[in-house]
Amino acid sequence: MDRQSSAPGACWATYGATRRERAAENRESSRGFVEELTRSHGPDAPETLEARGSLAWWTGDAGDAAGARDLSAAWAADKARVCGPDDPEALGARGEHAHWTGEAGAPATARDLLAAVVDEHTRLLEERAAPADVFEPLRGPSLYWRVKHAYWTGMAGDPAAARDLYAKLVPYMISLHGPRHNDTVDAHIELARWAGEAGDPATARDLYSNLIDALTRWRDPRAHDLAEHHAWWATRAPTD
Repeated sequence: MDRQSSAPGACWATYGATRRERAAENRESSRGFVEELTRSHGPDAPETLEARGSLAWWTGDAGDAAGARDLSAAWAADKARVCGPDDPEALGARGEHAHWTGEAGAPATARDLLAAVVDEHTRLLEERAAPADVFEPLRGPSLYWRVKHAYWTGMAGDPAAARDLYAKLVPYMISLHGPRHNDTVDAHIELARWAGEAGDPATARDLYSNLIDALTRWRDPRAHDLAEHHAWWATRAPTD
């Protein structure tokens, strides 16, 4: 059984195949847009660079992670050259390159690349902290890449570090989004997962149990989906 797949089965396999087919169609459309915009606006135009980002994304979503990694690497380099290395979109392109690097089979490299992106976000936010909204385009992405960094840290083989990163993220998610937001719930799930993977099945069991109780009170259907994960860790936790 896949511990992290809450609803495996034929319907999900069909959904995945359909998604990949649509992504492949979008990839080909994006490729055409990039070629057209390169001719009409030039390779460094904002519209062309944005289309290249879409092409990289749809390439990966269609199942070609290595292709997405290479496309996003070139896109990130050109973004930094044209917009400057501190530009929020240039940092975002670096983050996308890191993500697809991980999906292409190099999680430790993805972790390290994302750590650098997070450090840059932190530096820029500190430098531009007054007034608070002077560099607002960095705040949301900064949190997003912190989440990605935590994930790839775990996937790189350091579940304890991933657990600790998510433990810091959860309170921030609650204060920013509230307890019921999808991103907050996802952070709770990842915290429980990596606690278990780090060798503490009892804590994983209890974290899943608390989350399921909260979701049940909110009549959130995800409570049912998480029962499988709770049961997995409950059977591995020591009994009193």
